[in-house]
Amino acid sequence: MSTDLNVLDSPEKIADAGERIYEQRYKAQLDPGRHGDFIAIDVTSGIGYVAEYPEQALQDARAAAPNGIFHLIRIGARGAFRVSFGLTRHDFWGRSLRQSR
Repeated sequence: MSTDLNVLDSPEKIADAGERIYEQRYKAQLDPGRHGDFIAIDVTSGIGYVAEYPEQALQDARAAAPNGIFHLIRIGARGAFRVSFGLTRHDFWGRSLRQSR
């Protein structure tokens, strides 16, 4: 499989290509046994590199394909990482969010 690099002109298109390749080639075999591991998919070739940690998957992928364009997926999850952030009565540095009068 070879993808035309002209169609990979945005992060969204790279992610879409990576998700499509994962669904078509890897999901059925990886979801049952590798839940929680990571796969870095080279969207230019369709080759996936699986590892327990995201850094290792990307390191293996870059070593094998230095010019590849990669999409990282956490197997069995909706996203590679979970991000959360919340504020209560104070901003990030602990100052009050309300202006005193």
